[in-house]
Amino acid sequence: MEKVILEENKNCWLCKECNHIDCDKFCLRRFKLDCLYNEALVSLKQRTRIPLRLDGDELDKDNFDYLSTIEKNILNFVKEGGSLYIYSSTTGNGKTSWALRMIQSYLNKIWYDSELVCRALFINVPRYLLALKDNISEKSEYVTHIKENVLNADLVVWDEVGTKGLTQFEHENILNIINARIDLGKANIYTSNLSDEELHQAVGDRLYSRIAILSDGVELFGSDKRAL
Repeated sequence: MEKVILEENKNCWLCKECNHIDCDKFCLRRFKLDCLYNEALVSLKQRTRIPLRLDGDELDKDNFDYLSTIEKNILNFVKEGGSLYIYSSTTGNGKTSWALRMIQSYLNKIWYDSELVCRALFINVPRYLLALKDNISEKSEYVTHIKENVLNADLVVWDEVGTKGLTQFEHENILNIINARIDLGKANIYTSNLSDEELHQAVGDRLYSRIAILSDGVELFGSDKRAL
């Protein structure tokens, strides 16, 4: 019997990737992925895979090929406790999109037999640091969720590392978490808009060594594509 694909359900973020024949009925895949993405602190908008394109000069072709290879082999990357540092002085050229792709790829490969727990985390570092400060006077659910899950999550994305000056408290907090994850053999992906030298100055020797020196560095050179 020929499978009939219904018209795309505009209310389903998964519809473009899914051949579910009736989006109005219960979809186990979407249910489990929604739970896993909620645990990962990935918004509804961030759950859809964004197509990335090269500029005409194709300066980033080798980088895109390398990142695509990691994306396809994300299970091995996570199993081996891989560490990736994606950076560029240009904003909007795919750093965060690539990091989100890694989470999307991982969750898409494990959802069917995964318990509904925190398997990955997307941490926007400036937001986390602001919430950490506010958490002193009023308990933050965002901070609490991260603290309760960051050491057990298989994969953590640290987005926009080093974009603000760190206090000693903030520095020690992030350093201790990253150190613990490295010791546990957990996978980490970092993104930054800072050059290598700027990151070193912003976060200091110890944190810089964990982020940049202990990671495979990928510098992107493409133009800002957010307006496209």
